[in-house]
Amino acid sequence: MAGTLSPAAERPFDRFASGFGRVAAVLSVLGVLVALGLSVPSAWWDALGPGGDGAAAPTYTRMTPADPVRVAAGGPSGVRLVSPLVKSTVEPRAALAAPPDDAPLVSWWDGSARAGAAQGQTILIGHVAGGHGGLTQLGEMAEGDTVDLLTERGTMRYQVSTVRTFDPTTMDRVGLTLFKQDGGAGRLVMISAGGWDGAAYQRSVVVTAAPLGRPTD
Repeated sequence: MAGTLSPAAERPFDRFASGFGRVAAVLSVLGVLVALGLSVPSAWWDALGPGGDGAAAPTYTRMTPADPVRVAAGGPSGVRLVSPLVKSTVEPRAALAAPPDDAPLVSWWDGSARAGAAQGQTILIGHVAGGHGGLTQLGEMAEGDTVDLLTERGTMRYQVSTVRTFDPTTMDRVGLTLFKQDGGAGRLVMISAGGWDGAAYQRSVVVTAAPLGRPTD
């Protein structure tokens, strides 16, 4: 992620909010976080802003592994993604086999690594239905973007390494590698499935991101 998200102090709401739809989305995020008793990391505000301000590069420390409850992404690609996470016990292959009832939501597979874990892979899955879904913009991300996972122990940051699109046959073949937990070195794997034809999803976007750590600022 060539363009890191500045962990500077919180900026006024109006700086990053442009348009009613965007404002509504951010207000929704804040409402859920308040309900959960969690604060919004300042880096998330910056992720929704126009870009860096020339501040020094952030530094990172290791974070105690914790369940992720929200994802935010941004960077040079221009993607601005913020979504709550729903814990799911459904194995990824099963989750990608058919549309769920809660298609717009993004799930964290609780059989995968927690945010900040040194081993395994943290798996997030979203579905695109009618152009809507928490990870709809996944295919627009680029190497160098940053992804933050908010937890009760702080924010874990990742840097996008790859953005790939797979057809159903290829997805079946690479799935074992994507979902396994005996390797991965704590990386993040985000999957968006779309193009449901009544039998299978015809397009899966897979983004992998390397762990940076917990921002120290």
